[in-house]
Amino acid sequence: MIFTTPLYAEDAEKILAEVVNQQQQQLPIMLDLATRIDNITYADRTVHYKLTLSGYEGRPGEQAYYQSYLAQQINKSLCSQTAYLLILALGNKITYQYNSADLKNIAEVTLAPGDCKS
Repeated sequence: MIFTTPLYAEDAEKILAEVVNQQQQQLPIMLDLATRIDNITYADRTVHYKLTLSGYEGRPGEQAYYQSYLAQQINKSLCSQTAYLLILALGNKITYQYNSADLKNIAEVTLAPGDCKS
């Protein structure tokens, strides 16, 4: 019989920090024609993604549209993926911060533990 020790929260944090560090080394990377991931960090129990949206012009209502649209899309996407659900279940948050090419804040979306309950 093989016995293994349980994965404790401290171990999970170390593993998550290492995974984020490995992903960071592959950046920047384009997700699609308009979205680039520039940076990923893990600190204070939060995985923080910094992204750039190309084509953002700052027209009236555009920022509100993106905030609503991105919040909806992120929630739908992340709440259906086991890896992200595990990150949240371990007490972490996931934040996506979107900026324009000229570094203007467009939107920020954070998912916290419990946000993905159906």
